[in-house]
Amino acid sequence: MSYATLAELKSSLAITDSTDDTPLQSCLDAADQLINNFVDTKVGFGVTSSQTRYYTADRFDFVLTDPIVSVSQLATDINGDGTYSQAWTSNDYVLAPRNAALDSRPYTEIDVSPFSGGSLNFPTGYLEVKVTGTFGWPSVPAAVKQAALIQAGAIWASRTAPFGAIGGEQLGGVIRMSAALHPEARALLEAYRLRGGLAI
Repeated sequence: MSYATLAELKSSLAITDSTDDTPLQSCLDAADQLINNFVDTKVGFGVTSSQTRYYTADRFDFVLTDPIVSVSQLATDINGDGTYSQAWTSNDYVLAPRNAALDSRPYTEIDVSPFSGGSLNFPTGYLEVKVTGTFGWPSVPAAVKQAALIQAGAIWASRTAPFGAIGGEQLGGVIRMSAALHPEARALLEAYRLRGGLAI
């Protein structure tokens, strides 16, 4: 499933026939891949998947994760032997940011609960945190959909752009296509980039 539909892309480009549906869909697929690479998502937007992932905590009181909707099991390797023998209960941790679900966003951090009694901490050794849960984004944010339309439109225009140049005097000068994301698409996606603590 693309972040934007073929019908939405055709509408944005004022295309009314179906002659180029296949290459247009390819532009959408390519835009999705560019977006995924830019924000460094491993699941994608509008997709959730039940998985087990491993993380390295930088501090004892929290660990950064990939976007996650819910946690079914959390365990830590307190001896550094790869056994993850310390199981956490749902009362031992909280998902953060706390208001993420209210903002229609997944969580990106697991904190030690202030109600855990101080008995548990995250070990800071390499990949000593094991998280099983539902990862990803339940829906496609509006900004991501718009970025996909902008990027797919730029890819479509580049097909007929000699040497990557589009525009002309009527547009205020020549605009040269880039291998990077369209500047407006990049600006829309900036808030969704992951900053660290990702699973390996």
